[in-house]
Amino acid sequence: MGSSMDGHGSIERPLLRRRDFLALGSAGLASLCLSDMAWAQGVPGTTLPLPVAYLEGSGRIRNLKRLNRAVRRPGLAVEEKASPQERLEVVSAARLPMGDTSLIGQPLRLRVHGLYPPEATTPKRRRELPVAIDLDVVFPPPEDAILPAPVPFYAWSFKRRPGWNPSPPVSFVFPLDWSVYPELSMKVRYPGGETWTMSTRFTLDQESGLPRLHRGVYLLGFLPGAWEMEGELSRLAKSAPAELFSVLFSVESEEVAP
Repeated sequence: MGSSMDGHGSIERPLLRRRDFLALGSAGLASLCLSDMAWAQGVPGTTLPLPVAYLEGSGRIRNLKRLNRAVRRPGLAVEEKASPQERLEVVSAARLPMGDTSLIGQPLRLRVHGLYPPEATTPKRRRELPVAIDLDVVFPPPEDAILPAPVPFYAWSFKRRPGWNPSPPVSFVFPLDWSVYPELSMKVRYPGGETWTMSTRFTLDQESGLPRLHRGVYLLGFLPGAWEMEGELSRLAKSAPAELFSVLFSVESEEVAP
């Protein structure tokens, strides 16, 4: 596994904080030895890769609409002895070996559950959240379209100014075949007008830098490179750094009536 979180929610390898990211400039970013593609795009008005983590073990959660306490209240795993079934690991979705090909041939049920972890929505931590978040899901063009073009679905949004205004949880069906996979686009705005536009596309194969498609729960990060670290989900419960605040997102097969 990659870098891990200690028992107090800190990261063994220091995170690149937003203010440091902005201060480094192009020369400093190049010296970090991150992917050339990511930093070549790190210019205002361009798109960066959306960081995506997968909760390893979440595929066995029976009901992804009503998530179990391991996800809803991750601190319980710290305060109590969690069963093996409740222990979830945060892993980079782009470093999973392969996607789950059993999902092919049937539509997917996608859900946006909201801000995560729960600590991010407490009054004392709200000011650390972005000012606004817009999450879009890109659908394939309709079969009868005269000019075929991808169709963006404005799935979920959040604003904390002028008042606290998160969208409610939402779910929808996405058609899936061997050549079309869910694509996500997120725009994140911070105080002062700093804005990140990030996107990604799920895959079943070993395409570099893309999240693998599985049944289960994902975390969509707000800052480029946010999910390079890995560790136990329960460690997010207390003193979670703002760099790990995310949108909780889940994927499963849609049951189709015979």
